[in-house]
Amino acid sequence: DSRKPTTIVGFREHIFTGGLSSIANYMAMQEGCFVSLGQRVLHDPLKIRLHYGHPDLFDKLFYMTRGGVSKASKGINLSEDIFAGFNTVLRGGHVSFKEYIQCGKGRDVGLQQLFKFEGKLSCGNAMQSLTRDMYRICRSVDFLKLMSFFYGGVGFFISPL
Repeated sequence: DSRKPTTIVGFREHIFTGGLSSIANYMAMQEGCFVSLGQRVLHDPLKIRLHYGHPDLFDKLFYMTRGGVSKASKGINLSEDIFAGFNTVLRGGHVSFKEYIQCGKGRDVGLQQLFKFEGKLSCGNAMQSLTRDMYRICRSVDFLKLMSFFYGGVGFFISPL
């Protein structure tokens, strides 16, 4: 991966709305676990970190010369952030994660927003499994990265069943 150009750099998040209610605290802890702990492991040692939302910094020139990051279908491409990571992997880029910058982020703090957010994540993962991008990535990575990719995405929702 050191030979590939770094095209996305991810940073840590601080959820500043975590102290407003117990639900907000739960969402802040959940986000902190995924963004701080999960992203570290996906980046190193698993080497399969993709783009999972903000705050990530993109190499604009890399994407402009390779067709951009937009997708045509908002149904299949429900979780639009992950497709930028798919495009990076498929087009020869590298996604990195750095901890020396932390960005503040506010989250919705109601129970209904929590259910909607979790529903969007699970529906987005189901829709990802239908895409050609997912097929192409699965065909292009080695077995260990494939297992990491599975459990870092769709497998998270399938394996507890």
